[in-house]
Amino acid sequence: MTGNPLFYRQIEQSILRRVCISYLIGESALGQGYLTNGSFTSIAVQQIEEMDNYASLVKFMEQAFEWNILSYSLYPYYWGKRQEWVQLFQSDDDDAIFRSFMQAGMSRVVVTVKPGFEEAVMYFMATGKIWNGGQVPVIGDPLYLSIVDELKEQEYTVEETWETVLPTSLIGLQRGGVAVDEDGLPCGNGCEEETNPLVPNDHKLGVEPVNNP
Repeated sequence: MTGNPLFYRQIEQSILRRVCISYLIGESALGQGYLTNGSFTSIAVQQIEEMDNYASLVKFMEQAFEWNILSYSLYPYYWGKRQEWVQLFQSDDDDAIFRSFMQAGMSRVVVTVKPGFEEAVMYFMATGKIWNGGQVPVIGDPLYLSIVDELKEQEYTVEETWETVLPTSLIGLQRGGVAVDEDGLPCGNGCEEETNPLVPNDHKLGVEPVNNP
């Protein structure tokens, strides 16, 4: 079997995407049908509450995750059911990645949450319910609350403070100023004592003019 590699990638991602959604909501939640029996020209959608709930679930699962950048690693056949080892191992294809996909006994999938859906996804993971916007619901799950609080704001405690002096090459120019009456770096021991090491300084940059007789 040969074909376009991009077509194979679409098959792989589509299957893994369905498996991920099935893992999150349960296999029985997929594949619901709310169309009335009819011909091609007389088909209709059942306008009932179950249909609305199912549509909300579909919308949330498809929009809350960045399925288009899904990434995955394929693990060998021996991580699958032992009864299927022979069938998996004998799967073959000219496309090496697709062959690994067909022979895989398990896979590891990484999919990111779409920006802006973080709290909605955490709410769904904690309760199994869909949050469609508005104020974040109050949830009694301590684990959920701790995760939300941690993501919103990191709190730190400063146990001790101290003063220090750093050298700098910055120079401030002004008409009048002060000089430091200390050796070494500015401030010196004046940081620890209640003395002011600063003295007036009116010196100006440049060479003083010389009066010729």
